[in-house]
Amino acid sequence: MEAVVCIKPVPEADSRLRVAPSGATYDPEGLRYTLNSTYDEAAVEEALRLREAGAIEKVHVVSLGPARAEEGVRYALAMGADDGLLLETGPGDAFDPGATANLLAGAIQTGPHDLVLVGRRAGDDETGMVGSALGEHLGIPSFAFVTGISVEGPSGSLRLRRFTEAGEEVLSVSLPVVVSLLKGAQDPRTPTLPNILKARRKPLVHQPLSEVLARLPAPPVRSLPVRFDLPAPRTGARLVEYQNPSEAAEKLVRLLREEAKVL
Repeated sequence: MEAVVCIKPVPEADSRLRVAPSGATYDPEGLRYTLNSTYDEAAVEEALRLREAGAIEKVHVVSLGPARAEEGVRYALAMGADDGLLLETGPGDAFDPGATANLLAGAIQTGPHDLVLVGRRAGDDETGMVGSALGEHLGIPSFAFVTGISVEGPSGSLRLRRFTEAGEEVLSVSLPVVVSLLKGAQDPRTPTLPNILKARRKPLVHQPLSEVLARLPAPPVRSLPVRFDLPAPRTGARLVEYQNPSEAAEKLVRLLREEAKVL
């Protein structure tokens, strides 16, 4: 059994975004990309734990993004994944979650994919849709809000723990399957320096997007962004001088009533 982990390298959290000349997205020029830490690291960690338990043989990482997104893939390799595949997009390429899932499926279905893992949602757009759409394009079941995976008996079926509105649910599922992971009991490992150096020698293939598109029966349907706006700049803070908490509360209420006019 082999696992495929789909990751989405995203701009580092402290990046200063600029609106692209098109006005429809942010400008990727000069940004550093990293692994989508909240959920994708949990997906990689879950796959590595299953490999260490002897449940799977290899962990493959697949990603869709610009050439500089290699940094995020290398991080997953430094965590312990065996190899990586980057579907390299160009400067003008823009894909919504459905089209992203279509392209990822086109690359994944050419190799073993008994277990496909994705993070629940990405740190930039946070749509949470790719996992379900990926299962649809691969023609296999998909499960979301999963917090943990274990192997169930010699048959190779999996036991999934997932959150629902009614509480925690435990499922027994057969392979192949797509699983969207929340961050549960995993404590994703931090790559050590030796593993970071080893990751530089692990196989990482850059595949032109045209090769994937040529294998699809039809071009992916896309909903393109219309406008991208940065948040309005924050106004300066107003400091309230006071001698005791009672005076502070009195001044704050007066300012909210007379100046902010929210009371």
